[in-house]
Amino acid sequence: MEKKITVNWLVKANVCPGLFYGTPAQDGFLIRIRTPGGWLNAQQGELIAQLLKAWGSETLQVTNRGNLQIRAVQTSPSLEVFQTLQNLGLAASDPRIDHLRNIMASPTAGIDRQELIDTRPLVQKLDNFIQNHPSIIELSPKFSIGIDGGGMLGIGTRSPMAWEHRYNEIQLSSIAINNINSTPDIYFQLSLGGDKNLYHTSILIEPKHCLSVVAALIKVYIDYVQQNPSPTGKKPRMKHLLKDWGVEKYIEAVKTELEYPLEQIIDAENTVLETLNPLPSQPYAHLGIHPQKQAGLSYLGLSLKLGKLSIDQLLELVEISKTFGSDQLRLTPWQTILIPDIPDEKIAELLPKLAPFGLSNSLVDAGIVACAGKPGCAAAATETQIHALILGDYLKERLTLNSPVNIHVTGCNKLCAQPSPAEITLLGTTIEQNGKKVEGYQVYIGKGQASLNHQVCEGKLVDILPLIQKICVDLNQDLRT
Repeated sequence: MEKKITVNWLVKANVCPGLFYGTPAQDGFLIRIRTPGGWLNAQQGELIAQLLKAWGSETLQVTNRGNLQIRAVQTSPSLEVFQTLQNLGLAASDPRIDHLRNIMASPTAGIDRQELIDTRPLVQKLDNFIQNHPSIIELSPKFSIGIDGGGMLGIGTRSPMAWEHRYNEIQLSSIAINNINSTPDIYFQLSLGGDKNLYHTSILIEPKHCLSVVAALIKVYIDYVQQNPSPTGKKPRMKHLLKDWGVEKYIEAVKTELEYPLEQIIDAENTVLETLNPLPSQPYAHLGIHPQKQAGLSYLGLSLKLGKLSIDQLLELVEISKTFGSDQLRLTPWQTILIPDIPDEKIAELLPKLAPFGLSNSLVDAGIVACAGKPGCAAAATETQIHALILGDYLKERLTLNSPVNIHVTGCNKLCAQPSPAEITLLGTTIEQNGKKVEGYQVYIGKGQASLNHQVCEGKLVDILPLIQKICVDLNQDLRT
């Protein structure tokens, strides 16, 4: 007998998953919990574990924006649960804006020895601004803000690996301006995102002005959306604004909303200021044990299979954060997780506690991403989650990697699981074998900015596994040379 699903959501459903409404899927409802900056404390983690049990879902998933996603939910949260989540900072005070994309920041903010500036206070200010400005509901759910402090773990396009790039509609990236005989001044350079590209501007923003500049950017953006309603009912996005206006017109409109001039990389004499750009971020260097900028403390980075955490794994990580750290967990946009503030003398005692719960630093697991696939997504041609786990186990038995190889397993050509181009893409399809239609994959090797422009083979998963193994070996050899 089909299981009945209770529906009692507070807000009308949106195409993008949220918390205050359920996005229907074939396996139940999909819920997404925003965690601005990717921060999660022990109390929040314990509550989420309780909710997983109450909602009949067994697995939590870290998304590619540092959110938490729960699938196969069979009953909607009660009003009391919503209020508890709000009180703990896991839900917006205004349910209508909760579906907006997460504020993305480096998971190592404030503990990174390389960073130019700690972005955590700015993330908190921006989240508070969003929470208290209901006019933001006029924007598309895709509206997003990214903040990069110049550390080892970069947000935006600072990574030498294109598949690590994460795009936001408004991007603030720290930059240092060299002053003769004085300490460099730290600014944020403004970039604007659309169609998986970042358009860098010459605008520099003092940290103390970031909030007011973002508020002006949002004000002009909202005005554009209201003046350009879409006949399809979908709200225009930043990519539409930039296509219609261009970056310069948008910036000029923003300037009229400010009471002070914006700094530029090019000064009044048309001279390019000497900038000290942050070092490139180091791909997946956050996995394992790393010293923090606070003396005597380190953080631990763990890979997760497809970003998934069981209830037991989540509770174990929470307990570890309480026993060895500072009651904090950090979620990354690469579907990994960090435990900060571990005293160096406790590391040897901590590590043996991870293995029984299937938590590790596997470079294979770190590089594989997969969409929901069948049966959760009606658009998918294949069971991507199951197949990605099979692929990961196959490669771990046969490979020792010196760097992760990014493999994107996708059930259709929308490429939902990863916004940036992959090194290897498995595109789900239906193939004919022995007169029958069966699930299979087209295999692509990423070239440039496109993930689907160089197909190398097609076949059932079991038949293409050896080829994928060989490609991984070749990619690692290229990296070493």
